[in-house]
Amino acid sequence: MALVRAYEGWKDAEREGSAYEYCWRNFLSSQTLQAIHSLRKQFSYILKDSGLIDSDGNTNNSLSHNQSLVRGIICSGLFPGIASVVHRENSMSFKTMDDGQVLLYVNSVNAKYQTIPYPWLVFGEKVKVNAVFIRDSTGVSDSIVILFGGAVTKGGMAGHLKMLDGYIDFFMDPSLSECYLQLKEELDKLIQKKLEDPNFDIHKEGKHILFAVQELAAGDLCEGRFVFGRETSRARLRNPEDDSKSNIIKDGMNPKSLLQTLLMRAGHTPPKYKTKHLKTNEFRAMVEFKGMQFVGKPKRNKQLAERDAAIEALGWLTQTSGVKPQDENDDDSPLDLTDGMLKLLTRPRRHSKNNSRKR
Repeated sequence: MALVRAYEGWKDAEREGSAYEYCWRNFLSSQTLQAIHSLRKQFSYILKDSGLIDSDGNTNNSLSHNQSLVRGIICSGLFPGIASVVHRENSMSFKTMDDGQVLLYVNSVNAKYQTIPYPWLVFGEKVKVNAVFIRDSTGVSDSIVILFGGAVTKGGMAGHLKMLDGYIDFFMDPSLSECYLQLKEELDKLIQKKLEDPNFDIHKEGKHILFAVQELAAGDLCEGRFVFGRETSRARLRNPEDDSKSNIIKDGMNPKSLLQTLLMRAGHTPPKYKTKHLKTNEFRAMVEFKGMQFVGKPKRNKQLAERDAAIEALGWLTQTSGVKPQDENDDDSPLDLTDGMLKLLTRPRRHSKNNSRKR
């Protein structure tokens, strides 16, 4: 967005005859802006030749003021270069799927802000020095990522959507998730029709779809985050004890992500994990929230140990909240454990001398 605004400001200054002063005042390169202008003209000619845009510039730029749509176009071009913005009480951090925690480049515009009002950053470049830095980043909302990012699939429970093969989770009202899926499908069909038939009037035939995209891109009711420590699909021996918890972790769902989402939706702080390296060269993790502690079984690495501790906590929440496992043959009743768990988590805690529960 900073580059877009810098270019627009330069064009305004050029029309007023003060382009040189604009570049000098804002530490911009006139040659670089001229190169951007040249590329912009080339892209415009290509889009016109393919029939994707009209020759009327006013029609093409009628929504250029819509910041959410501009962010959506940037997201579409930079995805899957995406980082999660982890907000804390007095600070924030950034994580990517490949590198874990990363930093904003020191000269980045976003690095100057103490808080970023978006859950995601899409970026154009990564630089590794003593740490991994991301550059050319733009903040985007959940709706923008869902509508303009990669393929979206249904998760293992009602209102659960997944991206990047399950590394990004979104939880929302089931009716809203269906709305996203249908709208994204219709938008893809609309663009495909335009590609196949350059004479297709996308503004006339798809005006309702485009209006719905604008409405959803401007507001969000869900919260997304990366899922770390996800196991790849492979053949392995099954543990009979795992079958009793299969209703929690179906379809690649990550238990750590689900547990954290439930706690945050109930108004609590994220769970805290403590991992111990055992003499057997394995790891055992403990997860703590609301004064309760749950210990998992020994695993070969920290990620799997924390995952198992989260499963223990979810298993206790499922049993205590009275949620019954779903019948695998019942396709008409989607798995939805959230209601009972949320009711349990939002109950006022009784004061007692021993308020910890270990498993």
